[in-house]
Amino acid sequence: METPLNPLVADIVSTLDPNLREDFEERAAIMEFDANMERAHAECLALIDLLHRHPFVLTDVTVLQAAVNGTTLCLLTTDLDSTRQQLADIGGVEIGILDLAKVIDQQYEGIAVLAPLK
Repeated sequence: METPLNPLVADIVSTLDPNLREDFEERAAIMEFDANMERAHAECLALIDLLHRHPFVLTDVTVLQAAVNGTTLCLLTTDLDSTRQQLADIGGVEIGILDLAKVIDQQYEGIAVLAPLK
């Protein structure tokens, strides 16, 4: 896909990993062609949709759910690649990426304490 028309959209899209970039491009194309929207409008809506589903894009904080020694953990990270490597090094298994607000609300009753991974 070409560079997005709106500079703000282009700036955010340039930070996306390849999978999220593909997701953005697919949604923008569907809206542009199937809904017959102007390209710039379709790109803005596609970005809003992506940010709604993946808010960590704006915060640079990712919640990685993992299993380590039979225990399920929620790991907060600002460096997902490094965290995945550390997890693999200690024999952990990635389960998925979670929404930070939902994790704090649902699993920690609205408040959580951070501690380093040992």
